[in-house]
Amino acid sequence: MLIAAGAVIARTRLLPREGVKGLSVYVLWLGFPALLIRSLGTAPPPEPAMARGLVAYGVSAVLLLGVALAVGRFARWSGGTSSGAGMAGVVGNTAFLGAPLAVSVFGPSVSGLAAGVIAVDFVVIMAFAMGAMQATTGAGSVRLALGRTFLNPVVAAAILGAVLSFTGVQLPVPLARGLDMMAASASPVGLVALGAVIGLEAKRPTRGELGPIGLALGLKLVAMPALVWVAVTLAGAPPAFRAIAVLLAGCPTAVNVFIQAGAYSDFGRGAAQVVVLGTLVSAATLPLIAAAVAE
Repeated sequence: MLIAAGAVIARTRLLPREGVKGLSVYVLWLGFPALLIRSLGTAPPPEPAMARGLVAYGVSAVLLLGVALAVGRFARWSGGTSSGAGMAGVVGNTAFLGAPLAVSVFGPSVSGLAAGVIAVDFVVIMAFAMGAMQATTGAGSVRLALGRTFLNPVVAAAILGAVLSFTGVQLPVPLARGLDMMAASASPVGLVALGAVIGLEAKRPTRGELGPIGLALGLKLVAMPALVWVAVTLAGAPPAFRAIAVLLAGCPTAVNVFIQAGAYSDFGRGAAQVVVLGTLVSAATLPLIAAAVAE
């Protein structure tokens, strides 16, 4: 509904192109960082067995990111397209969709497990994906690219949230309440911005976009949950964590990805299409994954 609303107000010119950019800037710099700080900062630190599972989850995503970059190089896509498709293929909607879905399927007790996966998504995986994007789009040396990556507001907020979790530091009540209000707005504003982008760019994918979009969808909805199941099992993580990790691995591409791709690469429109198509397809695939891991 929110995606459709964004598309309508963009197509009717009620929201100009500059306004769409403003919504994206809000989500990137305020809304989504606030969500990460609060969701991660209030979660308990992982136990050793869960930590092994988190490492396996992260390694799986980084391997698939490498696959996307290799395929893009073989197909002679631009660096931004390859890295953008890779990011869209490994960074999932774990915070907005995955965690609430996991709680609805398994109960409130799994919220800490889901928060651990979110931390890996937006500290480790996002950092690798942003580093690849910065490095492949002419941002300079790998060292410079990584430096810019960790200054990215989403990555920095995830790191801060993880630090708060491990140290047990509680934010002052007024600051926590302000962050809570911004966090609550991140998902709806991001979805409206996504819909507006689709409304402004309401065209079929070009022939050149079909390959990267198909690769990103295949990695995110098929390869990611399958590889995570194998990796987490081999790591000896608890069955409860494996169920959560596989479910969240099968989530569609995060809304934040199209904002990042639009800001740092030439795959912004393609990433938006991956988010929309992946979200539609996941309406069928996620219930199947949930049923399989709940057994």
